[in-house]
Parts: sequence; structure tokens; C-alpha cells
Amino acid sequence: MINGHCYISLYLATANVGSLSISGQRSIRSQYHRISGDGEVYATFRLFVIDQKQQKYFTVEDGAGTLSLFDSVTTEVGFAKFLPRDTFQHPSEGYLLNDCCTFGAEVFVNTDKRTSYRESLSPVHYSIRPKCIFRYDLVKFSSQFGLEHLCPNLISFGERKWQLCVYPKGYGQDKDISLSLYLRSADDLYTLPSVYVEFNLRVVDRAFNLHHIKRTGKHWFLSSDNTFGWSDFMPLRTLNDPSKGFLRDDILSVEVQMLVKHGS
Repeated sequence: MINGHCYISLYLATANVGSLSISGQRSIRSQYHRISGDGEVYATFRLFVIDQKQQKYFTVEDGAGTLSLFDSVTTEVGFAKFLPRDTFQHPSEGYLLNDCCTFGAEVFVNTDKRTSYRESLSPVHYSIRPKCIFRYDLVKFSSQFGLEHLCPNLISFGERKWQLCVYPKGYGQDKDISLSLYLRSADDLYTLPSVYVEFNLRVVDRAFNLHHIKRTGKHWFLSSDNTFGWSDFMPLRTLNDPSKGFLRDDILSVEVQMLVKHGS
């Protein structure tokens, strides 16, 4: 942890070797390419940690897909507040089992305007994408989130970008009655074709792992209709009921599972 007090910090750094071995831990395979002659590399990336119990992963993407510069001065870029430390260490979350954890990265490197390539860094014992499931942990949910929250860490699926939209106090006719959740296309659908997507949104029972609430959406995302979800996703009285376990430690955990994508 560098400067994220009470958080796990995770960073991507440049290196000059073909493999890494962290003393006593699993080795990690990676392929590194030569940096361009001016000593600069531009890249987008996502970092993730595996939930070893449910074979899912929590992922954070750099700058919502914007390019980051790596050079002799800036050798690492990442997230000081990648994941709350209490969440990371809690046994029910599955990130830390038998004092072992598994991190990974996917990197898209653009060395100049003409060429680009993709790298992936993955543990040798594990496939990067067992399921296309993304998890958001909204810390201090009851006090830090207002009428609308657009999760800044975008989801990449099928060469498209997606965004989770959360209305903690409800939206429209369900304001002050329900938690409202939506999936929004983060692409410019005026210039890109419309796209059909099937997906699941799930609010996680963090305390007991029993009362998860899930809904499945099927929708054509268009320039005139780029958002789909539910204003009545779940009643606020259920969300705030301690016996249901949804807001343990005042953290709301929402999972997005992308299932199917078809272009127009």
C-alpha cells in the first residue's frame, strides 16, 4: 500500500524481464516488449483480484480507457484505493484464502499511432476470465452516495464500454421506495452501430451469502435508448434490513455479469 490509507493499493509498472517470481509465491508469466526509441509507452490497462471462492474477479480499469504514459519518470500507474483493506481481508469475500491471493492485469499498449499490441499478465494456475463478471464495492454507501452515482470504472465487453448507474434513493416513480440500478452504454452510439446485450445485475448479500437479488436484462442499446435497468430493483427496506446482510460494514456490493452481445 503506497498512499491509500485503509485500502489495498495496486499498480502497473514497467519492467525489463520476462517473468516475475515473488518469493515463496506463485510465479507470474508475462511477455514484455521493447519500449520505443524515445523511451515512452502509452497504454490502457485493467487490474483485478480473484474471488477464489466463487471464481469471479473484481476489476478496476485505468482512467475509463484513456491512455497512460509510462517513461523514465513515470514508471508506474495504478490505484491507491484499489479495494478496501477490510473487504480484501474478510474471509467471506474470498480474495484472501490460506494467506494467498491472486492478482492479474490486462494491458493494451500503443507505442505509436500506427502500431499497437495487447499484453496480458496472468497467474500460471488460473484462466483470466472464468466468467465475465465485474464487481463494484461502494464504500460508505449510506453517507457518501447521493441521488445518482455513475461508477467511474467502466466495463469492457465485446469491444464496447459499459457503465453501472446506481440510484441509492431510487429513481422516478420509485424514488424513496427502491434501490434503482441501470446499465448504460458508455460509447458514442451516434457513430457506432446499435448493440444487443443480455446481462445480469446482482446485489450481493455480504454477510450471509444467502439473500442475493438478481435481475436479467435483454436490450438493444441505441443512440436514443442507451440505458436499461430497473427503478424498482429492490425495496429500500430490504436493502437496509440488517438481517439480510446487503450493507455489511456500510458497503454495497453490486455485480454486473455480461452474457451475450450482438451487433446490428
